[in-house]
Amino acid sequence: MHSSRRQHGRYGRKPRLLLADDHRCIAEGLAGLLAPITDSVAIVHDGESLVDSVLDGSIDMVVSEIGLPVLGGIQALGKLRTQGCHVPFIVLTAHDEPLIVRQALETGANGYVLKQSASAELYAAIAAVASGEHYISPSLMASLLQEPVMSRTLTHRQRQVIDRMAGGRRTTEIAAELGISVRTVESHRQALLGLLGVHSSVALIREAERLGLIAPGSSDESNPAPFATDLLDE
Repeated sequence: MHSSRRQHGRYGRKPRLLLADDHRCIAEGLAGLLAPITDSVAIVHDGESLVDSVLDGSIDMVVSEIGLPVLGGIQALGKLRTQGCHVPFIVLTAHDEPLIVRQALETGANGYVLKQSASAELYAAIAAVASGEHYISPSLMASLLQEPVMSRTLTHRQRQVIDRMAGGRRTTEIAAELGISVRTVESHRQALLGLLGVHSSVALIREAERLGLIAPGSSDESNPAPFATDLLDE
């Protein structure tokens, strides 16, 4: 059992928590689980509401799923960090892929807990993060240590490319927007295919949505032409 002082950490009291999950029954169950160690638990079901609630200034800590509608959990975290908001952020998800864990941590997550371990680990994660530490589910550590860091994370440019692919941009449009060549866009696409282990642009976008790298439903399914990415001459 963690001491009251460790649970309260930097706040000097129980933290005011924001819980983000698109499944209402799961969110309500987690809220009940966390009630004894929190001052209050607010619940939101999409990434935009998460960002708005945190920027309102009444939240001490966030516990969030990755696969949120409208704006994914990692995207919401990135938006907060870009705006200079450093509210502690714990990812709580079933995704155990090292790529996603690293992406969340590099974006600014303070903790990463697997949902299947929530009842056993979430108290410890909140106590650690409230004390200024980081927490990662122990079951993830072995796979993280085995993954080459540089080859299993998305660069800023790769994220720009995949976001625009999901938005329905053609290769030439992406190149023009980013100020790079068509061949460079294609090189980034090929690298993304390898990282996510898929063989087509359509599969790439679907896998990126599944992993929470882009918001679910963000791809422009009405415009499939941009995914025909044969290398064009410059």
